[in-house]
Amino acid sequence: MATFALRLCPLLPLLTTAFTKPLTAIRRCYIPPPRANFGCALLENLTGRDEFGFNSYGQETTAHRRCLQSLRKAPRQASSVIGGICCCCCCAGGNTFVFSVGFCELWTCSKEALTAAASSEKMEVGTRKVFSELCEYQESLKTSRSPVFVKLWEWNYVDIAKECEEYLGPNGFDAVQVSPVTEHILGPEWWTKYQPVSFSLSSRSGSAEDFRTMVRDCRAAGVEVIVDLIINHIAAPCRAAKNAEVKNLTPCVGWNGSLFGNRRLGGARGWDQAGPEHFHHVEGQMMENCYVGPPGWSCGGGGIDVTDCSCCSCDFLKMPDWHTGLDEVRQMHTRHVQELHDIGVTMLRVDLSLFESIEDLSHVLNTVPWDFVYQEWWWERPDAQRHRYIGHFRDITYRYKLTHYLGNSSLAKLPDLFTLERGHDEIAPETAIYPIAFHDGRSWKAKPGNATYKNGLEYHQQQKFLLAWPKGNIVMLWGGFGWSRMSDGPPGCDDRTGSPYCQPESVYVNGRARCLPTPTESPLPKELHMERRWICEHRWQGVAGLIEFRKACRGLPITRTWQAPELSDGQLAFRAGEECFGALVRGYNEKLRSPWGHLGNWKLRGLEVGLPSGRYCDMGSLSTRREWDRRHCPRQVVIGTDGRSGWGWGWE
Repeated sequence: MATFALRLCPLLPLLTTAFTKPLTAIRRCYIPPPRANFGCALLENLTGRDEFGFNSYGQETTAHRRCLQSLRKAPRQASSVIGGICCCCCCAGGNTFVFSVGFCELWTCSKEALTAAASSEKMEVGTRKVFSELCEYQESLKTSRSPVFVKLWEWNYVDIAKECEEYLGPNGFDAVQVSPVTEHILGPEWWTKYQPVSFSLSSRSGSAEDFRTMVRDCRAAGVEVIVDLIINHIAAPCRAAKNAEVKNLTPCVGWNGSLFGNRRLGGARGWDQAGPEHFHHVEGQMMENCYVGPPGWSCGGGGIDVTDCSCCSCDFLKMPDWHTGLDEVRQMHTRHVQELHDIGVTMLRVDLSLFESIEDLSHVLNTVPWDFVYQEWWWERPDAQRHRYIGHFRDITYRYKLTHYLGNSSLAKLPDLFTLERGHDEIAPETAIYPIAFHDGRSWKAKPGNATYKNGLEYHQQQKFLLAWPKGNIVMLWGGFGWSRMSDGPPGCDDRTGSPYCQPESVYVNGRARCLPTPTESPLPKELHMERRWICEHRWQGVAGLIEFRKACRGLPITRTWQAPELSDGQLAFRAGEECFGALVRGYNEKLRSPWGHLGNWKLRGLEVGLPSGRYCDMGSLSTRREWDRRHCPRQVVIGTDGRSGWGWGWE
């Protein structure tokens, strides 16, 4: 077995950088470009097709980063002033840049100026993209965007590219999240991808070339790519590496052939080799560290009052924890995220963010002007500094409230659904992303109140309501696979075969996606909910249409609600603004034998919805927007001149 010299610079000492303050985040603002003398001043106008053009991957992202670097070196004196006076916002240096291919404009703006721009009626931004430290991902600027993301859990890159072109792009999805992209340990389980062994971009999802092609094709279809970023830890050592006789060796083999050992990486790129000195450890014991995992899971005794666990520097589930205060480690991580950005990745999910220092993490992530970043988050208290310097919080409380109202509460509690304004009490909606499902939130079998495909039609109603309800700024849908055990990896990866390698089955066969049809009962029959196959929940009937509904209606005020006794028990309806209407009937769970029984279809006949007269399409009946020509619809509702429904159907 070969040995490796694992230090990147063996003649130089490892350097620790003590960051006194985080590096400011510059993020994409979906607003019109600023105008001089309206609260903004132009500092410099840079041009150059070579410097601000497309890179070797055909992406403009590298040029975005060059523009950011220029902004941080911008002169402190503006080339123009506001109202003839050099106010404080003009003299404080640049905080905003506007990019178009070949051009980079450096600006200094006030928050009020960007807010005014975001509130303007004309929201067309054209080809000029705005990035600023003031927008905080645009939601705080009160724009009317309604981003819808989807996580395609364990899909391979070829299938994701096809899905972007065939379904996601045409149906209004803004971004797709992919499973971790770096090389990982061998094994068929889903969690193998969360144990990286190098910064190679080859994994069981495909080769590095497959990944680059997928990013290119998705962006061409109008769908940005979110990478699940893992820079908190590396893989736990394999059994052979725990043997004292080979403690200085790398006997373990990764998915693409890279070697690793106990707190050691052989590396696949040359620049990603690492040894014990690159990881946190107990003082005086280079090969040992404290542990994070059950039963406490968190630092400081756990609990919801925790806001940061980076001080503990322990190994999460015995996976070696990177010493992110070291220059060498920071340079390694920076090189990784900048490569992703060069390829065209514009968004990130930060795995185990709670365990990473705001200062250290910001000095890696914020070398890049990302479009969007969000953090894995549970029920801890949010830290405003984390939002400012790192990104949004994943708020899973919103999903649990929604599934409670529609899954395991009584008919009398159903109207509480109208109280759904936010999730976590301390996470503001404009700093949150609301997922309907997530991989750590699954259950082995159908469980009302826990959103998984196993609940069948009940789950489908929940994801449809998530889209239709005009609250919450950013939502994330789910497109995954079926499992019979909690450790199951994707179809084609079965740990019962005894092979450490597996090749996930393709979703697309002969040009068609093989997915579970839209369910018609709750829960799914056992033979279906335990079947190992692709589910593709995001493709079920009505999802595409309700994305269209959400884009038009999110953010509108609720102007009217209907519930019992005006309606029958189990029926709800709402109107958003003066142009959007939604209705639902509480479903029936065959397993729970709900006491209210089947409530049947609700045809809305005679209901005074208050919309202008005409023929309306039930967007929840559309399987894809491609089939909707705005003249025909699978399910329609007619509103008379008196504002009442003449005939039609609501949701089930």
